[in-house]
Amino acid sequence: MASTDCGWCGVRTHMIMVPPVRELPRATWQSRDDNVWMAAFRCSNEKCARLSVGWATFYKVTHESEAQAHLPTAELQWEPKQIRQPVFPDVPPEIEQAASEAHACLSIGAARGAVALARAVVEATAKAKGVTTHGIVQKINALRDNYVISPLTAEASHQIRKDGNSIAHGDIGDEPISQDDAAAILEFMDALLDEVFQRPAKLQRLKERHEERKQGNAPSGPTAPGRSGADFGGV
Repeated sequence: MASTDCGWCGVRTHMIMVPPVRELPRATWQSRDDNVWMAAFRCSNEKCARLSVGWATFYKVTHESEAQAHLPTAELQWEPKQIRQPVFPDVPPEIEQAASEAHACLSIGAARGAVALARAVVEATAKAKGVTTHGIVQKINALRDNYVISPLTAEASHQIRKDGNSIAHGDIGDEPISQDDAAAILEFMDALLDEVFQRPAKLQRLKERHEERKQGNAPSGPTAPGRSGADFGGV
């Protein structure tokens, strides 16, 4: 469908086709029976309105009028792609950068790269918490046994490890990783970072603000603010 995250503004929007459509030269792809058609599409976000290119492959669609009718409702590929790089402000910088790059990989369809980086984030997180035991399995278990993460988060981290191992060990053809699978792995990774780094940092800030408010409201002397001994007739 002609809806996507705009590669320019990042907003999920409906893309409006701007005719004419163009057929991609046959020399640029392999199939004899499929035809690749593309067109410019305008972002409907009024703060953007920039053009992107949407393209799709159709079986034996050879006429411009047919392609123009099919393109707006087709499953389109888009250029430029929206590269998503979230920030993790309470995470150590080197781990934050790897996690952000994992999301960037996923946003351009590099599912294997996303999962491989997620696995690296898990192991680096354990090291950042002082876990130096050999092997990623033992590191995840140590985080769990030391109550740094919950048993459920440990299970999710082991799933990241398993999916990442097939890539790290070169077994990339055994179990293909889909975009949906990679997206789930990154959700597990985000949950791990939230539990280990972000949630404790947020709670610490809340605690500090609470203490500051209590100190600001505390009486400065032995009597309550706005009252004095004279108010009670010198008693």
